Amino acid sequence: MNLGLELYFAKGQVVSANSIAFNQVKLKLREFEYYFNERRCENLDLVGTYRPYHFNDDKFGLYIYVQMFGMYLLSILKNSSLSLRESHTLALDSILTHGSFHYLIERFCTLRDNSQIGEEKLYSIYKKRIYCQVWGTQECFEETLANAFVFESNPSWDRRHLDYIRSLYSRQREGYFQGCQLKSEDYQELLQILENQLIGEKEDRNLKGNIKQDNQPSLYDFIHTNIPFRYLGLPVYLVNDCEKLEDFMNIVQILFPQI
Repeated sequence: MNLGLELYFAKGQVVSANSIAFNQVKLKLREFEYYFNERRCENLDLVGTYRPYHFNDDKFGLYIYVQMFGMYLLSILKNSSLSLRESHTLALDSILTHGSFHYLIERFCTLRDNSQIGEEKLYSIYKKRIYCQVWGTQECFEETLANAFVFESNPSWDRRHLDYIRSLYSRQREGYFQGCQLKSEDYQELLQILENQLIGEKEDRNLKGNIKQDNQPSLYDFIHTNIPFRYLGLPVYLVNDCEKLEDFMNIVQILFPQI
């Protein structure tokens, strides 16, 4: 056994998958299979929710629910051969990259707002007239692409990482599920469709606003200029979704030692 791969440090203490501290966390989160099981898995948005700055002002950012994060981590440990450290990294990286895709979509709309005549912002129009109408269906391309972006952002993942994430996606709801086996050419095509939705060029979406021709980057170029994404400018918060404050503090101390 390579102990270096099995251990990580939390508040100066070594934590392993069999340590008393981690077993206490597992006991508190023992119902994780209700959310991550053989029939269905929760979407990554329910573990880490992105709140857009268009609607949340200075409270925008990625909000990670610590209890759900812990349950997600336990699911990885049970259903893969990854060590605790590797599982923790996979859980955190997948949540951060999925959420960052939503952030980049909003930033792209802000960039393109300079090309729109009118008061209503592109992002607000898109969320109201498209995203909210198609969420939970296979037409929700933003969620499909957010899931696919997790793969794009982590090219160093080996088969163990890829197999777990694909298995996770395969048990998620429509829209998210399609990110499971998205081919490279389909990924680029979907990004173009999503860009058309965002800037209002699809006639059948009937979006308002006059778009002028310019030299702005495509959505694909904008997204991939930001890979690897460093999360600069994206605030990340930990949310107490536990029944007791004590449980929240214990989970944070073990699972988020960098705080």
